[in-house]
Amino acid sequence: MFKGLHKSILRVMFVAQLVASLSFAFISPHASAQSGSTTTGVWTWMGGSSTINQPGVYGTKGTPAAANIPGSRYSALSWTDSSGNFWLFGGCASDTNSGVGYLNDLWKFNPSTNEWAWISGSSKYNQSGIYGTLGTPAAANIPGSRFSALSWTDSSGDFWLFGGYGYDANGKLDRLNDLWEFNPSTNEWAWISGSSTVAQSGIYGTLGTPANANIPGSRAYAMSWTDSSDNLWLFGGAGIDAKSNSGDLH
Repeated sequence: MFKGLHKSILRVMFVAQLVASLSFAFISPHASAQSGSTTTGVWTWMGGSSTINQPGVYGTKGTPAAANIPGSRYSALSWTDSSGNFWLFGGCASDTNSGVGYLNDLWKFNPSTNEWAWISGSSKYNQSGIYGTLGTPAAANIPGSRFSALSWTDSSGDFWLFGGYGYDANGKLDRLNDLWEFNPSTNEWAWISGSSTVAQSGIYGTLGTPANANIPGSRAYAMSWTDSSDNLWLFGGAGIDAKSNSGDLH
């Protein structure tokens, strides 16, 4: 499944995760003259390998280093913090030993120094989630290995993660509906809602009416948006409906 993957880090105008590569991309808004012509969209290779299927180089947890680099991966999650650092979590990937599976490693990249730091999670693939106490941040908490989850950032700068396909608290593999919050100031995760076990049916409640008991069913490959009030909007995905049927949701 990793044919064509690589972990090049490229600089153009926007940050993008590409299927078959791990890359940071920025397209320059400024024109540049080359051979008498005006061009835009100039790429710069910033780090990582130019060949496929590379293992991660983790270094010391919490310590940035020039040699550190996440392994080749796809369908990972990403965020940008208020200081302009880039964050990356999980995906289908190569771990530190070139083992291929699902990861729950959290990385921070500083574009000023071009250095990665491994922040939390495991350097090995297919890890169970450590949920701790619902609503309580803790250093030991970590979402299980997964890919194709949802990620967004709130107005306070905290990172959010929902669902995906991965491992639950018991080491079982399937779709998830757990909601997590990560505070980049404390580097701690908190399990906020949803189940710590896979393959959960959705609890829909009354159309248009919020309720504490409501929760989307387990899913991966969904779409999401955030509005100006920090509300998350979610649509579809490959998941489980209110009657425990599996399929495409809308």
